[in-house]
Amino acid sequence: MADSIYAQGTAVWYDDKELGWTDGVVTSTEVNGKDVTITLSNERQGKPVVVRTSLDAIANNDRKLPPLRNAPEFDDVEDLASIPHLNEPSLLRVIQARYAQEKIYTFSGIVLVAVNPFTKVPLYGADAIKKYSGKSRENLEPHLFSIAEETYTAMRQTRRSQTVIISGESGAGKTESAKYIMRYLASVSERASGGGASTVERRILATNPILEAFGNAKTMRNDNSSRFGKYIQILFDESHTIVGARIQTYLLERARISSLQLVRGERTYHIFYQLVAGASAAEREPLSLNRPASEFSFLAGGSFDQDAEAKNFQTTKHALSTIGITDHQMTSVFTLLAGLLHLGNVEIRQYHTSPDAILDETEPSLITAMNLLGIDLKEFRKWTTQKFFAARGENIRSVRTVAQARSVRDGVAKFIYACIFDWLITKVNSRLETNESMTKEQAFIAVLDIYGFEHFERNSFEQFCINYANEKLQHQFTSHVFKIQQKEYASEDINWQSIEFSDNQPTIDLIEGRLGILSILDEESRLAAGADTTFIEKLNWQLLGSTGGKASANFRSTPDSFTVKHYAHSVEYDVEGFLEKNRATVPEEHLELILKSTNMFLRAVVETSINSGKRAMESRAPTPPPMMAASVPSTPRKMRPMSGIGVQNLVANLTNGLDRVHHGPKGGAGARKPTQCSIFRSSLKLLMDTLVQTDIHYIRCIKPNENREAWALDPALTLAQLRACGVLETVRISLSGYPNRKTYEEFCSRCVSFLTQ
Repeated sequence: MADSIYAQGTAVWYDDKELGWTDGVVTSTEVNGKDVTITLSNERQGKPVVVRTSLDAIANNDRKLPPLRNAPEFDDVEDLASIPHLNEPSLLRVIQARYAQEKIYTFSGIVLVAVNPFTKVPLYGADAIKKYSGKSRENLEPHLFSIAEETYTAMRQTRRSQTVIISGESGAGKTESAKYIMRYLASVSERASGGGASTVERRILATNPILEAFGNAKTMRNDNSSRFGKYIQILFDESHTIVGARIQTYLLERARISSLQLVRGERTYHIFYQLVAGASAAEREPLSLNRPASEFSFLAGGSFDQDAEAKNFQTTKHALSTIGITDHQMTSVFTLLAGLLHLGNVEIRQYHTSPDAILDETEPSLITAMNLLGIDLKEFRKWTTQKFFAARGENIRSVRTVAQARSVRDGVAKFIYACIFDWLITKVNSRLETNESMTKEQAFIAVLDIYGFEHFERNSFEQFCINYANEKLQHQFTSHVFKIQQKEYASEDINWQSIEFSDNQPTIDLIEGRLGILSILDEESRLAAGADTTFIEKLNWQLLGSTGGKASANFRSTPDSFTVKHYAHSVEYDVEGFLEKNRATVPEEHLELILKSTNMFLRAVVETSINSGKRAMESRAPTPPPMMAASVPSTPRKMRPMSGIGVQNLVANLTNGLDRVHHGPKGGAGARKPTQCSIFRSSLKLLMDTLVQTDIHYIRCIKPNENREAWALDPALTLAQLRACGVLETVRISLSGYPNRKTYEEFCSRCVSFLTQ
């Protein structure tokens, strides 16, 4: 009888607003015809819970029924696919029970679930690497190294490139996971080559402290948050030895370089604190850094440990040296960074009640900043406080307001820092991917470490782009795990029950469709009169008015914000600053001043960055050779000296070059400069095209609590993340389908020994 499933004494789960789910026991079951009344114990609320259902609902395992609870011996399984009653609360119970025993890894079908311990754990030493090397995951407990070994073995056996996608919210432990996987691959490659760590392996590992120093920052949710995305490909030759690497980065958060963007408890990039804390007296003197960090506007937003940052600075310098950055180049980078700190201190004020900006030529920080950056002080002052624009054939002079002038000042700082970051990535790639490595490359193992889904009290352009990227990755995961496998089973007439899953394609269409949010944002950003207010008006008209409410299920708005229903959470975005951040440009007069700088290193850095942007727009995912995955374009060329080139012509050539790349050879009024979101969108497309040409492995990182407390797990928070990343559906499809697959040739090779003569 169907009602016997919920007989008296049956262990079940029931909803709990605080805990997500809590234990329950059936105390009685009454059947009246086809109707069934189930009474559950409820110790937390002090009164029983009554569930009214039917025999048909019980027979069909209706989702509204209380989920069945597993016996205690199943609370510590290593693979969630092995529990008898496969349901949401049972998955959470296993994760909780294992975490309470300080077991942070659990398999979920083809996915590894990793729960952040928020403390150091002794799981990644040489003994652990040796333990997992050459072993299949079935023979050892779940671990990051299980996935790393799986990728290495698959690459050797199939000669196909592999990708490990590490996803999760900010603070879930993605960056640390990526570092340990890279360390494991370097170690097993050493053994394959029969020697110690090679120069290229040391350089690959040295990229971690460099990227963290220049691309990570402390946020309210994470002390070491990656404020950019990265796809690191480790290149292997035919003997499975590392011969090189290449790094692709995505959307550095420029807004970190501004005192206005920092809130209590947040900081700008680590490298600034390292420089102020760790530079020697001889290094500080020419950079005018003989003052506390709190006296710099860009650094005043967060506290830091002086000794720890000084130690980190030495680690960063050693890593830069390992990668091949010379002492002279390091000094040049630190000079620019110091110049940006002083630029942030430049005081722009107004005269009495007038809103017009005033910038004194004798302002000490202005003098220091311009000296370090090699920029003409008088011209910088002039173009920061005023602007000229054409109207009816005449040049009209206009004085900037204080807010506008400060925005220009910060915009120059953001632009220069982004150029430094691009230059650094270009230099790193030139050391990791040589002509020799490209010749020897047979396949790669890549690690994708990209920003996690973000939802703050105030969400802006950066969060919109980050969450857009996560939507694309979630869709890739859905397509790979659910759509493709279900279609394959159906095409082969395999009898199995189709699994329902959440498809986020409508949200992606809302964002990147022909008349979606990105298109409207770009259109408005390219209009001289475009503003945040007109952007939200066009969103309302296009997405709500003209479509008859077609997008209303995933989109709604207010006069100064819009809300998107993402796969993980609905997020409200404040449109203030959207257009400025999307344009991400400095006034042409300031760009010309930068390219006239007497600091030759600054000029080279800017040219490198602009040319790398051109190459990013030109890039297309290449077609891989048979049995191998694609490679991304080769390392950018070194920048040529700029002597003898007219600066105005250079500015025109660089910016027009971007116009041609993005919109073809036509210039003039029809040419459009690429915006930040258009560049980011192109980069994401290239990434997705590359991913589909590799075998993909998944690690889902979970943030167990918001306070970063060691070994503390918030059930409701953890459950929300398990829901969002599709862990339950992954297990269900693994059980309903055939997760272990072999080709006919592989099957024969492995089973030939069972054949008799």
